[in-house]
Amino acid sequence: MKVTVDIPQADLEKLINPAVSEPRIPLGGITWKQYQSLIETLGNKPRLRLSYLEGTLEIMTISPEHEMLKSLIGRLLETYTLEMDIDLFSCASATYLREATARGLEPDDCYNKF
Repeated sequence: MKVTVDIPQADLEKLINPAVSEPRIPLGGITWKQYQSLIETLGNKPRLRLSYLEGTLEIMTISPEHEMLKSLIGRLLETYTLEMDIDLFSCASATYLREATARGLEPDDCYNKF
């Protein structure tokens, strides 16, 4: 299998040596209820990600380079699964919450097998 990706040289150099600077703000002592309230207050902000693990909330902004890498990886994964005849579907980005283990995350993209 041969996969060709047409990426301009300048963009390719960014992928090989990314200088991705994405501010991350960690906040401790956040309750599950406060985390859920923040999700509701902020709504769906495409360049903002929240992660929560056992009382620690991390707020991260997403850079254009991050989005470019995310898209490239997604295309490669989808091409591979098509070539290998693997049934896969994309759930895109979503907020996954699990109160019982005090965890929450917002992946860029996520995939599941049928």
